[in-house]
Amino acid sequence: MKNLKLGISALALTVASTVFAQTTNNPWLIGVGAHAENHKAQRNNFSNTFSANNLTKTMFNVNNFSITPPLSKLTVARNIGKGLVIDWQTSVGNVDNKRFNMGKEFFLMTGLGFQAKAAGLLWDEESWFDPYLRVGANYLRHDYTALTFPRYDYKGELVANGDGGNENGKANHFTVSTGAGANFWVTKNFGLGVQGDYVSTPGDKSTVANFWQASASILFRFGNRDRDKDGILDKDDLCPDTPGLPEFQGCPDTDGDGVPDKDDQCPEVAGPVENNGCPWPDTDGDGVIDKDDACPTVAGPAENNGCPWPDTDGDGILDKDDACPTVPGLPEYNGCPKPKKQTAIETTEALKGIYFDFNKATIRPESSAKLDNAAKIIKTDGGNYLVEGQTDAKGAAEYNLKLSRQRAASVVSALEARGVDVNALKSIGVGETKATVSEKASDAERQADRKVVVTAIEDANEWNAIKKKDYEDAPVKKATKKAPAKKKVVKKKK
Repeated sequence: MKNLKLGISALALTVASTVFAQTTNNPWLIGVGAHAENHKAQRNNFSNTFSANNLTKTMFNVNNFSITPPLSKLTVARNIGKGLVIDWQTSVGNVDNKRFNMGKEFFLMTGLGFQAKAAGLLWDEESWFDPYLRVGANYLRHDYTALTFPRYDYKGELVANGDGGNENGKANHFTVSTGAGANFWVTKNFGLGVQGDYVSTPGDKSTVANFWQASASILFRFGNRDRDKDGILDKDDLCPDTPGLPEFQGCPDTDGDGVPDKDDQCPEVAGPVENNGCPWPDTDGDGVIDKDDACPTVAGPAENNGCPWPDTDGDGILDKDDACPTVPGLPEYNGCPKPKKQTAIETTEALKGIYFDFNKATIRPESSAKLDNAAKIIKTDGGNYLVEGQTDAKGAAEYNLKLSRQRAASVVSALEARGVDVNALKSIGVGETKATVSEKASDAERQADRKVVVTAIEDANEWNAIKKKDYEDAPVKKATKKAPAKKKVVKKKK
């Protein structure tokens, strides 16, 4: 009973040590089963042990085995690499060495072993069929001290023990076990295992305690833990303590930008992979990120690559909208300067209703404001202008021509006095030649023909020709001869 308690204590120690040594990130195996020892298959001559006759008659004969009940063997194993396993196996029970008809004695064998597995080295380690080769070193407690040697075994063969051959049996032994086994996995974590070992005692220098052991176990495999409960086993999880996504090998992507947090320099702000998960900066806040912004420190629209639209001529109209980007202009002319013809029209409009003293070329004071406005227009827009005086059709043509010339000259002098370059002006008079209202019309109606018309001259050659021409000597268009008035016939009364 004392020895049986010792054996149970050894089993408990094995379980306890593996529990406390267990890590959560490696696969483990526990097997619980029964074992049986065959001492009869052992021979003094090692070659006889493996003879065909011995194998059939002694090794595989169930009657030659001393069988222990279930729960008498415990196996704890840990994978250290694909196809490589370290195990600790403990067998306990009351075992009879039938070779010497010793009777049942307490038996305890415990020790470390190394397995080389075909599943993992030769094929998929998750295969249901999991064979292996094993070698181990053990402590064996099996008491032979009551036996004296040399003595005869059950076959009548004389068996010696120790160096002199006549040493008494020992109780404690160092053993080496070599064998093979196979696991059959019913599910990923549950299976059945069988194992066969030849156990020798090289330190005893005899074969007294040598035996064949066979065992069968129920197996439980565990250790593929999932600490963060994300459905990815810790052994495959790059972030085993933080729930993550399969596409990132168990690592999270908090901001959902496709860059896992472990590689994301801005894990809480979405950003592109090429910028390590950080958003591209927009220094000038114009909505165009710096990497695409040709002017990253100055705000500008996306259609101009983040740069402000230029205004080369400084007229307040952006080049993209400016039909004349290098010349200051006006919005109403798409950024171009006001056309000279338009300036001439505006000047003519400004000079409408210029009043002269009756039958003279002297400009009346009330027309001063209009002249100021006309001078401002011409000075602002520049250019060369022909100032043409016109009269209505009433009166002599020669007189009207002279008066129109004098009045046009008076307007030019007035504009010059207001700062207009006199070299940019030329005055002429055409009299009544452009009159459109009949001389029989009312004075108010004929007022439309009494005006000064301004014409812009843009061609330099044409302007030079006009400046040289003396309009004072220009012929006067002969007035149309008026039809004589019909005499009213008064009939005399007879």
